[in-house]
Amino acid sequence: MKQELGQMLVQEKLITEGQLKEAVYNQVIFGGKLGTNLLELGYIDEEILARFLARQHRVKSIRLEDLSKIHPSVLKLLPRKLVEKYQAVPVQLDGKKLYVVMSNPSEMGALSELSFVTGKVIVPLVLPEVRIFELLNRCYGIGRELRYINVAMMAAERKAKAPKAIGKIASKKMEKPPPENVLKQKIKAEGRAELISEQEYEQLTSEYYQSKQEEMCVQPPPPVPPVPEPPPPEKVSPAPAPPAPTVPPARTPEPPAPIPKPAPPPAAEPTPEQPVRPVAHAIYKELFKAEVNTRIPVQRLQEFLKNYVSSELKDFALPLKSLSNFLASEAGLLPDQVARIMDELVKLGPPLSVRLVTVAEAAATEAVPGTEAAEEEVVELDEMIELEPVPEEPEVQYLEEPEQIQEEVVEEEAEPEIPQLSFADATKELMGKTRDRDDLAKTVLGFAKSVFKRAVLFTVRGDQVFGWFGQGEGITVKQVQKLFIPLKEPSVFKTVVQLSCHYLGPVLAQPENQKFLDALGGAKPNSVFLIPIIWKEKVVYILYGDNGHGQNAPFDIGELLILAQRLPAAIERLIEEKKKQYSVIQGGKA
Repeated sequence: MKQELGQMLVQEKLITEGQLKEAVYNQVIFGGKLGTNLLELGYIDEEILARFLARQHRVKSIRLEDLSKIHPSVLKLLPRKLVEKYQAVPVQLDGKKLYVVMSNPSEMGALSELSFVTGKVIVPLVLPEVRIFELLNRCYGIGRELRYINVAMMAAERKAKAPKAIGKIASKKMEKPPPENVLKQKIKAEGRAELISEQEYEQLTSEYYQSKQEEMCVQPPPPVPPVPEPPPPEKVSPAPAPPAPTVPPARTPEPPAPIPKPAPPPAAEPTPEQPVRPVAHAIYKELFKAEVNTRIPVQRLQEFLKNYVSSELKDFALPLKSLSNFLASEAGLLPDQVARIMDELVKLGPPLSVRLVTVAEAAATEAVPGTEAAEEEVVELDEMIELEPVPEEPEVQYLEEPEQIQEEVVEEEAEPEIPQLSFADATKELMGKTRDRDDLAKTVLGFAKSVFKRAVLFTVRGDQVFGWFGQGEGITVKQVQKLFIPLKEPSVFKTVVQLSCHYLGPVLAQPENQKFLDALGGAKPNSVFLIPIIWKEKVVYILYGDNGHGQNAPFDIGELLILAQRLPAAIERLIEEKKKQYSVIQGGKA
């Protein structure tokens, strides 16, 4: 049975149950795959997502930097119609093998049809859907809801801004450290009411660490000072003949065996205690100097350090791998940022008489768990990218020029008409039969058709509004999905989001309003109606309606307002159904 992506990431401690739950909320409300929403929230990066998708689907992925090197002739090996149908992009031709990246390589029938059409053996690869959509748009001109492109842009912006932020952190670290009391005051001030002092933190965790230390303390064999040390191995006779009976046999390098000794001490003394609390506090302060507390709640940071240091500090050595993963997943730090923090933490080792082992250092001495498997999950295309593609063979008879394929797609794909619904039918569909957010949209728009000649649903994400679904005079879904309205500039949408209220009136002569009307064909209605859909005190959707050019929007829309007010309950139902897929968050555990 294929394991769910969310469960895998939680088990590997790359995300928390709370983050998974939030991603599920976003998935139901805003659509897309779970990985897309985790990316959008900044909980994982694209490379980690690609690796875990490879494990989930049991196929390989591809290095993101190789996507810019795809040979143009390889892109022609798949007809545009199938590229759009299966969200599949060919990236490499190797003899009879055609490597194809997909967002869902497990889709039944896809590989068979692609193989039949191309006459090639299809080798499926997997990539996050946001990257597939970016490829579809860049290589084939196939558009998708702009929100997905925005996710990729957000990830790129985070990566571009991160070095500047970490530079700020690094420069602070180079400064002379403040006196102890000044540092504590600074930590208190930055942490506000959520942060406790070092003394309070130590008091809260002392019993916890004490119990852990008692578990880790072992009773060694009694010391034997009068007995000389055993001879070094090189001095032991290599002769196979057994020693004389009067000479005791050579000891193996096993743990010390009891040796007769005169007057042993009355009681054994414990091994030196592992400095759990000093190490935890030192890391705690270093993370605050690096401003990690601005990314992770202090309570969560303290709880992690308690468990992490007490369980992994052994033999005066502390591996930093778990801490590195924690900072990458929960703080959203990039590898360079984590590496700089790790470098500073390593310097804490000598004063504490412990050795802080980085991931790179551990890998130099022994295999790091998961490293080999991760390398095997990625296909490197450098060599194959440089080769000329194999000439097309006679049996490949389905290739057409991009212009001809584009025309066929446009002619063949007519958008299905959304059936008009009565209020009773729409209510029944909304509260019981809808399976996802697109079903919600079709239900609402199905009833809106009885009120407006043109109706559009929008998604509100942060300070941006994205077109989602719509129909009416001169409106198509693909046209709607290209709509994007920034809320930083004045517009009728900004008014509705800021005030969380309905709007009935004219579309004012503002630049963003004019861009919106132009994108819908240039019609200028006398008045329009906008209805905000609110979930958890936030506007998540906007329903727009008008009656066309030069017409007034109706104001008697009581039943439509009632239906809109029932959308949050429908969202909650879909969330509960989606949570059943993830056992780690069932029953509200997250």
